[in-house]
Amino acid sequence: MPTLADLPANVAAEFGALVDGVWDDRVDTGLLERCRARVCELVGAPPDAGRHRSAPVPADDSDLVAACLAFAEMWVVDPHAVTDELADGVRTHLSDEEVAAFTIGLATIEAQARAVLALERTR
Repeated sequence: MPTLADLPANVAAEFGALVDGVWDDRVDTGLLERCRARVCELVGAPPDAGRHRSAPVPADDSDLVAACLAFAEMWVVDPHAVTDELADGVRTHLSDEEVAAFTIGLATIEAQARAVLALERTR
């Protein structure tokens, strides 16, 4: 499977720093891991695409996980269809700072999954 190491060194370093910032515990890493796995399913990336080297344990089912997965799924499938209700579901469980970190994390996770797909296609 392609990795960041397959990118030009300067690009890999910058993207690596961005990715590491996502997994810095501003948002539960188990929650992000559940979303990462789902994003990979939705975009057709390999199941381990973007899995962080810290290998977080996926969060157990909860209302928070369900709300974040629903938001993540719509984000990937049709970002224009993300509703206030989906966002409110996330905001019910996370602080404003955590919501910001979650959405940045989600965008980064999706970008990484899609980058892995693009790198696979160049091989």
